[in-house]
Amino acid sequence: MNKKYSIYIHIPFCRTRCFYCDFNTFAGREGLIPDYVTALCSEILRQKPYANTPVHSVYFGGGTPSRLDVSDIQRIMAALKDTFELTPDAEITFEMNPCDVTADYAAALADMGINRVSLGMQSAVPKELKRMGRRHTYEQTAAAVDVLRSAGLRNVSLDLIYGYPEQTMENWQRSVAAAMKMDVQHISLYALSVEEGSALHRQLEMGKLTLPDEDLTVAMYEYAAQTLTSKAETVPQGLSQKDQIKRFEHYEISNWAVDKAHESRHNKQYWFVLPYYGFGAGAHGWINAQRIRNEGDIARYIQMVNASDERFPAAAEIIPQEKRVEMQDVMMLGLRMLHEGITEERFRNRFGEEMKTIFRRELRHLERKNLIRWDPDNRLLLAPDKVMVANQAFIEFVD
Repeated sequence: MNKKYSIYIHIPFCRTRCFYCDFNTFAGREGLIPDYVTALCSEILRQKPYANTPVHSVYFGGGTPSRLDVSDIQRIMAALKDTFELTPDAEITFEMNPCDVTADYAAALADMGINRVSLGMQSAVPKELKRMGRRHTYEQTAAAVDVLRSAGLRNVSLDLIYGYPEQTMENWQRSVAAAMKMDVQHISLYALSVEEGSALHRQLEMGKLTLPDEDLTVAMYEYAAQTLTSKAETVPQGLSQKDQIKRFEHYEISNWAVDKAHESRHNKQYWFVLPYYGFGAGAHGWINAQRIRNEGDIARYIQMVNASDERFPAAAEIIPQEKRVEMQDVMMLGLRMLHEGITEERFRNRFGEEMKTIFRRELRHLERKNLIRWDPDNRLLLAPDKVMVANQAFIEFVD
C-alpha cells in the first residue's frame, strides 16, 4: 500500500462565480485574503508534530488560486516545506483561470517548485463561455498554455464541460479539437451537474435555458473518448493533417493523459482511497481512517483556526470511517481507473481479507450484468463498453 500522503489546499476566492458553480467559493471577499493566508499557514503548521510521512502531491484548488499574490503563495509553500517532507518528485498542481496567466506569475510559480497547472478552459466557443459565466476567451487559454510552457511549466491540464445548456455536438467537437491542438499533457472532461442553488439552476427553473437531451450528452462523451485516444486514426472534426495533433490515453472515466507519467497523481490518491490532508475553508481530508470536513465560511474558518490549539482547528466534522465503508469506497473509486482497477493482492494487503469473499454477492450481480471484467492478472475492471452506465456498478457497493 502507498505510504505517501497528499495535500489539498482550498483557495475559496473568485473574481466572479461561474453560473454552474456550487463549490465553496466566494466573490468580492478579497479583503479577507491576508488573514486567510495567515490562518491557512497556521493550520498547515499545526500538523508539524504528526507529519512523519512523505507527501508526494499537493493540489491548490478553488475557487481561483490565481487570485492570490505571489507573496501569498510563497508563504503557503514555505509553511508546507517547513511542516512536511515533500518528495523530490512531488507533483504540485496549481489551478488557474486562463486570463490570470502572465509571464511573471508563471515564472514565480515555477521558481517555487510548482510543476503542474490546471486551466479551466471549459469551452472554445465564445457564446458557451459567456453562458457559463467564464471571464476568459479561447484565445486566452491558448496563449496561457504557451506562457506556462515558456516559464518551464510543461505539465498542463485542461478542463472541458459537456452537456451544458444549448451546447451542440458541432460546438463540442470544436472545443475538443481546440484542446487537442494545444501542447498539453492532460485533459479532463466533466459532465455538467446542475446543483441546486447555483445561478444555472435558477436559469433552468425560469426556463431561460434548456439542457441537451441525455442521448446527446452521451454522444458528446463517446465522441471525445474516441477522438482523444491514441488508438484513433481519423483526423478530428475541425482539424487537418497539417495540425500537430496530440493523442491521449484514457486512464480514468473522466481523464486522459499523454502517458502514464502525466496521469494526475493527486487525483489517483483519491481514487485509490489513500490518505490526504485538506487545508482551508471547506476543505476535506482523510487521515487515520477519519473523514475531516473544515468549516466553509471564510471568516468563521479564520476565527476557528485562531481560537483553537487542536490538531484540526477548523474541523466542522470528524467522522471515523468503518472498515466496510472503506472497502466499499475502494471498490467504487477503484473501478473508475480503467486500466488499474482493483487487484485481489492490493485488497488483501490492505484489509487482510479477500475481495471475492467480502463482495461475493455484489461481484456476481455485476458479472451477470456484464458490467465488469477480470484481466489476466486477476485485476477487476469496469467493462470497456459500460463507462456511461458505471453508476450501475458503483451502486452495488452502497449499503
